[in-house]
Amino acid sequence: MRLNDQKAPDESWQETPITLKAVAPFAGSGRHFLKPMLVSDSSKKVLMINRLSCFVLLVLASCTPAQDGRGPGHYVEALKQGALDRGYILRIPKNYKQGTPTPLVMGLHGLSGNMDYFTASTKIEEVADKEGFICVIPNGTPDNLRGWNTGFFAMAGTKDDVAYLTSILDKVEKEFSVDKKREYVFGHSNGAMMSYYLGGLMSDRFAAVAGIAGTIGIPKASSPIKEVPEPKNPISVLLIHGQMDPMVAYKPGAKALLQCIGAEDCAKWWAKEDGCEGAPETQDLVKDLATVTTYRRGKNGTEVQLISTVKGTHDIPGGYGQGGRESASGVDAVAEIWKFFKAHPKS
Repeated sequence: MRLNDQKAPDESWQETPITLKAVAPFAGSGRHFLKPMLVSDSSKKVLMINRLSCFVLLVLASCTPAQDGRGPGHYVEALKQGALDRGYILRIPKNYKQGTPTPLVMGLHGLSGNMDYFTASTKIEEVADKEGFICVIPNGTPDNLRGWNTGFFAMAGTKDDVAYLTSILDKVEKEFSVDKKREYVFGHSNGAMMSYYLGGLMSDRFAAVAGIAGTIGIPKASSPIKEVPEPKNPISVLLIHGQMDPMVAYKPGAKALLQCIGAEDCAKWWAKEDGCEGAPETQDLVKDLATVTTYRRGKNGTEVQLISTVKGTHDIPGGYGQGGRESASGVDAVAEIWKFFKAHPKS
């Protein structure tokens, strides 16, 4: 279903036209109809009716569309949740072929954001085309500030976003050839929190999750849920966080609007849940600007990584905004996320 108030797809496509195919010859006749037979008038009528019925059935069969008539391109979709039509952007990469298992990446915007802004700021559709994965960018809950209900953080409202996002995944899987061992989700800020929340709840489905400037919990939250639920299955996780983030604290006590579980403690929590062995390894990702700490040898080959940017703020590292591209962090978050996802399919 398309939203009438959205822009048309940037690549043209048409619904599968109804076509009539020639009826195949009957065996041994060389013609499209049976050879004449000496039969009664009543028998002739029966034969004519049978021929007509077969012809109609063949025509109807030729009009049945394929599993999905759409090819590569940008689509604006909607899915009903209660009385709401909630939108999402769907990108089918240019090299997509029906029948070939294709990775799927879901991207979640931050609080007060939307699917269009997130798509533009990350240029995730360009990456999807280049790397060959299906991309889904949904809109958050439209109540209050548009965002996501993560249980421990619900400023956007209390609608069941887990059910909504699961429905989108199910719909895309039904229509397209999705590689079920390579389904991933990432997000920014409140979207990162939602990604971690999904990682805890849906570790049986997602191979890996990633978050930019998020957290797994708020110890002083007024809600009964204080943090992400423990995953039932091991899952690889990438965390990216700026040490100068003024919105979501990099570590407890840092000068930031939201006091929460810090990035380093979040990484340790995931590593413990995955059963990672040995001490973490820390090395420069970008000299003087960013480090990467890796927890290895988790169950089923899982890993946990924390990319820490020294001068990074709450902006998406390497993201695009009104002031141009973010460069203080020295990191391209989307590139790092896809590199991590690509290296961590579900075993």
